[in-house]
Amino acid sequence: EITSEGARYISEAIQSITTLQKLDISRNKISDDGAAAISDGLKTNNLLQELDMSYNEITSEGARYISEGIQCNNTLLKLNISDNKISDDGAAAISDGLKTNNSLQELDMSSNEITSEGAQYISEAIQSNSTLQKLHISH
Repeated sequence: EITSEGARYISEAIQSITTLQKLDISRNKISDDGAAAISDGLKTNNLLQELDMSYNEITSEGARYISEGIQCNNTLLKLNISDNKISDDGAAAISDGLKTNNSLQELDMSSNEITSEGAQYISEAIQSNSTLQKLHISH
């Protein structure tokens, strides 16, 4: 299993590798610190198109880092952060990222701890997002 330390190494790699288009780090234990590291990689990577971070014990704190990453990234098309521990606060953070992101086409946030309040944040964000085509937010 990859932990937050391993995620830091992966982050360094995605900042320098010029051919990686898809990264699947699902079913690990990168947690919030790992999400922060991957977010740092997203901020400078200009090729990655798909990122799967599902099943990684990421909470709303990690969602805030992911939001920062997607605000700066303009190549990511698919993001899967399903089956984590993201609550309404995390949904609010992701919605902030969606408001400024201009590349993401598919977002999977299903099986998290998001209630109607979090869904409302996401709903407001997608009204100003012109690229998102698929949203998975089921429980």
